[in-house]
Amino acid sequence: MTHDWEPPCSLRPLVTTPELLVGEWTCEGGPRARWREQARYHELDLLQTGTHLRTHGRERSVVDPATAALNTPGNEYWMETPSQRPQRGTLLLLRGTLAEAWTSREDSHTCHVSARAARLHVQLLRDPDPFAREEMALALVHQLHAEDRAPSRRPRAISPAWRQLAEELQHLMATCFTERLTVGALAEAANTSPFHASRVFRAVTGETLHTHLTRLRLRAALFELEHAAGRITDVALALGFSSHSHFTHAFRREFGCPPSALARPSAYQRA
Repeated sequence: MTHDWEPPCSLRPLVTTPELLVGEWTCEGGPRARWREQARYHELDLLQTGTHLRTHGRERSVVDPATAALNTPGNEYWMETPSQRPQRGTLLLLRGTLAEAWTSREDSHTCHVSARAARLHVQLLRDPDPFAREEMALALVHQLHAEDRAPSRRPRAISPAWRQLAEELQHLMATCFTERLTVGALAEAANTSPFHASRVFRAVTGETLHTHLTRLRLRAALFELEHAAGRITDVALALGFSSHSHFTHAFRREFGCPPSALARPSAYQRA
């Protein structure tokens, strides 16, 4: 049952009700492109892999797996894919009383995806039961709304040059987080000094470069662990962690459990 939804892109449906549509979208990647979108519904877009840019008026935001993009009906914005790598994400569309309960401070913006929201996102994708998926989706909507309404810790008086540098650093981390990065390497790629890169990123985003980089790696780990039982060390090293113990410590601190608790065995291992 479609309930007459008109999604902005092709979706693999996960939840379809009169007031909520949740689906998974994929983008194969390719040449850099830029196009205009207009939101028909309240939109909550969460990336699983990849990165893109959204521009609303004079405000530009980097969207990566550690952030959620939020839009309100009628809002126009530009989408840009600065990388040729494939992308995958989950789109939640709200209308009716569910949308009326959603209040936002801005028309188009991003917010951090907390550890709880990230867990709910993964559980929503994994659960085979439609009833459980719907309940999980509603919990995710509630969680993102609560986080979006939380007071911002970022100062308002930030120069355009500092915002642009922070966006470039965020994009660099989103596309290179699997590599063994250093502050110096990031700063060199952004044509600035390590001290300035660190200072600007913290001032604009409210978090350190290390904190954001670790969150990116841990969000990616949630999706990699789905078929990672028996090879957690491989996942840890592939995502840029220095060792199994380093990964396990960071994962437990973020999500409250070891990565093995969320790893699924492969079909061969189950047999």
